[in-house]
Formats: sequence, structure tokens, C-alpha cells
Amino acid sequence: MRPVVADDGRRLWAMSVGTGDPLIACHGGPGLWDTFGDAAVMLRDDLRVVRWDQRGCGRSERRGPYSMARSVADLDAVRAHFGFGKAAVLGHSWGAQLALRYTLDHPERVSHLVYVAGTGLGFGWHDEYEKNLTDRLGEHLARVDELRGRDRTVEEDRELSVLRWSADFADPATAAGHAERMATPWLEIN
Repeated sequence: MRPVVADDGRRLWAMSVGTGDPLIACHGGPGLWDTFGDAAVMLRDDLRVVRWDQRGCGRSERRGPYSMARSVADLDAVRAHFGFGKAAVLGHSWGAQLALRYTLDHPERVSHLVYVAGTGLGFGWHDEYEKNLTDRLGEHLARVDELRGRDRTVEEDRELSVLRWSADFADPATAAGHAERMATPWLEIN
């Protein structure tokens, strides 16, 4: 399996299963990774399902830039990599926002849009989210801000991931396991 290479040279992990009309699945986050393995297995007799890790996530290369326009271009690189003229695009949460933006920007490349639990195209929700995250980070906020504000080593990526996700999981072992999956560089997994 060779990685998808975006137009700026960044490498993205993607895989395809099944036969039939193409469906590209966009995971939530940003910052999560592909969560569609079980769905791909269930759909493989009817669809060709492409799963991918967005830039900076899971098994994809962890280098920016990061923006909605960049994510749309990356999604288009995935579509082109697999040779699809048109594909159905499924997105969950942040991935729904990405899928919707992609559909609006490239309607000629999308056969269907499946929008699951998205937030729309606006960021009206983001200020409240950041406030709540800041409150949950508590004593770790200063270190998180320091790490977010600069390029990081692999070890610092792991540290940031553990700190960030510990705010979302009450069980430290669950947070650490989740963070480890988030912080594992793509080269170690591919």
C-alpha cells in the first residue's frame, strides 16, 4: 500500500476495501483518526469504501499547514489517488464539516453526501468548546499552550496528546491509550 501524496508533498494514510461505487469516509476531530473500519467491512460487498487519516492524524504525516482549504485539497488528493471521477463522501462530526465544504467546493466530484452529526460550516460553537477545554485542562493549561505554540518533537507530540486527551477522559488509562494512538507518528504504523 503506497500513501496518498498531497499536492504539497505530505503523505496521507488511506486504504480501500470492497467493490462497487466509491465512498470516501472522513473521520471526526480534527485530531482523531479513521474510525470507519467496522463500517467498511459491513459495506464492502456493495461499495468500495476508502478510509483515510487526515493530515496530522493517526497514520498520516504530522506536518501542516492545517486549514479547511488544506483539508479539502487533501480529500481531493485521496479521491484522485484512487482514480475516482466522482465519489460519495461520508463525514462524521468535523469530518461532516469537511465533507460538506468539499461538496460545496467540488460538486462535480461528489455523487452523494452523507452528513453525520456535523456542526455546519460556522465556528460559532468553537469559543464555548475552547472555554470548556481550558477549564478541563486546569493545571496542565500552561504546558499545553506552550506545546501548541511551536513545532514539537515526537516526544512532545505524545506529551501534548496525553495532556489534551486527559481532559476528555475521566479514566487516566483510557486517556493515555487514546493519546498514544493519536501521537504515534505515521512512519511507525505504516
